[in-house]
Amino acid sequence: MAPRKNFPEGFFWGVGHSAFQVEGSPRDSDWREWTHTKGKIADGTDAEKATDFWNRYEEDFVLARELGANCFRLSIAWERIEPEAGCYDEEALDHYIKIVASCRAHGLEPVVTLHHFALPLWLAREGGLCAEGFAERFGAYAGRVVARLMQSPTSVRWWMTFNEPLVMVNMGYLIAEWPPGLKSPALAMKAAKNLVRAHFQAVEKIRALGGDLQVSIAQHWRDFQPRRFWNPLDYAAAAYLNHVFNRNFVKALMTGRNSWWMPGARERLEILVLPQGRPTLDYLGINYYGRMIAVSTARAPFLTVEEGPGPKTDLGWEICAPSLVKVLKDASRFGLPLLISENGLADAADTKRGDFLRRHIEAASEAIALGANVIGYLHWSLTDNFEWAFGLTPRFGLVAYNYDTAKRRPRDSFNVYRQMIEDE
Repeated sequence: MAPRKNFPEGFFWGVGHSAFQVEGSPRDSDWREWTHTKGKIADGTDAEKATDFWNRYEEDFVLARELGANCFRLSIAWERIEPEAGCYDEEALDHYIKIVASCRAHGLEPVVTLHHFALPLWLAREGGLCAEGFAERFGAYAGRVVARLMQSPTSVRWWMTFNEPLVMVNMGYLIAEWPPGLKSPALAMKAAKNLVRAHFQAVEKIRALGGDLQVSIAQHWRDFQPRRFWNPLDYAAAAYLNHVFNRNFVKALMTGRNSWWMPGARERLEILVLPQGRPTLDYLGINYYGRMIAVSTARAPFLTVEEGPGPKTDLGWEICAPSLVKVLKDASRFGLPLLISENGLADAADTKRGDFLRRHIEAASEAIALGANVIGYLHWSLTDNFEWAFGLTPRFGLVAYNYDTAKRRPRDSFNVYRQMIEDE
């Protein structure tokens, strides 16, 4: 590998995880209910205890510092903060203040996500992402949390409103493998539009607080490529997916043009007012897990996607580091600083993760050399965690977690990443 000399001063090297996946889930949420519904989780497990980050966060921050990280992405569980509609749990918020203050005390810059997939159960029963008033409820919750965590000793500057909004829409309203488990293009479009509105509501509340706060989303960005390069319909399928799944949500947050269309539903456009007259993204989080191959079909929705032919993770996802360069170049068209907010793989044997890290960090370096304003790389994840519909079986962690003994053990790839950070 050639020396990497493109990473700028102050580059974020770090790791991340989300609340539901590591904290344990004592409060009612749509995902807690989903995990206790027979047949919904592939290995039959749940996230009741997960890695007990809620109580053992200090251990993880110590490990992150041993890694050499200077940044840690975590999230707030909405169901902990607002367990009932309009009723806020100040003790839960105080505990998050302790967690984030500890993060900062260990020399880690916190990047805080306000919503990472799980909804309070009361809101899910009102319609979830499609509920009337969803945007206003999220804005109120976001404003309350940010107002507290922007103050010392946490002093959080870097915020994300939603993690992978269109993954929630796709998995919950089209594929139906996540809550609420529906298949409806019309509801999918409604959910997408509501998420845009909710982001706007949150940004309006956040910007009213003042301060040099940086707000974004974590956008799951795939490199969609046609399977048959000689087939114009495959090209059209790839172009459609790149537009709808990758760019359109970001475009809506930048311009206020909240417009959605998919086969089987009618497009409707609404224009949202930009808070303070400027785009609602200050930077852009990019979650990158690989490319997908687009194939045109004869029946609605007239396209499908499949994994590429390259080496695979334990979940069968293709490993394709070169596509990260393309993704970062593509995302750069929005003119925003780019934070690689997730990049990782399921690899229980830890035989692929070291090379995965080297190749993807080299790809980030190449993208910077080509002009992409990449400000950080956050590996997913520090420890093993609950991987949604797959359960506890997939192992994404640089640190192995024993769910019987609660012990954390750095894998060999932990040392690979640590050496790479030190070399910078």
